[in-house]
Amino acid sequence: MKEAVIVDLNGFMKDVTLVTDDVTGVFPLFKPHQITESTEELQQSSPEIIGYIIAIAVPAGLYKPKFDFNAWELYDKPRGPEMVDHGESMKDGNIVYKKLQEVKLWIEGKSEDEQDMMWDLSNQSLAEEKNNASSGEMKKKKWKLASIYKRLLNKQ
Repeated sequence: MKEAVIVDLNGFMKDVTLVTDDVTGVFPLFKPHQITESTEELQQSSPEIIGYIIAIAVPAGLYKPKFDFNAWELYDKPRGPEMVDHGESMKDGNIVYKKLQEVKLWIEGKSEDEQDMMWDLSNQSLAEEKNNASSGEMKKKKWKLASIYKRLLNKQ
């Protein structure tokens, strides 16, 4: 078993689930039907997609992972011999795809404002570290001066 991610219609991560190891790809998640006595209503209503199950690993280091459906659509299209750039060709009607590792399907989902805010916070923490280091140096200097002052007072 491996972990798969449940995303909303915008591609943002909502939950995780388990799938078998051989499952890879993107699968729609449908809204459950209301239980009614009439089977006619059930047959006439079309299922509503409320999200997707993504059986592709999320790379480490993303603050707010977002699945890129546009990249998936480009990846999921079969390529003909003229589109294959590695000297491969279609043989026996086989479909050639790019390697999944070569495609960036998960992107950072933070908005520009959120990214700026995170940058400001990281700079703030860096400034705090510098401040703590300099205050530590100041304490050492203060103790040295205090010990020199005490020695001078004792000599008199």
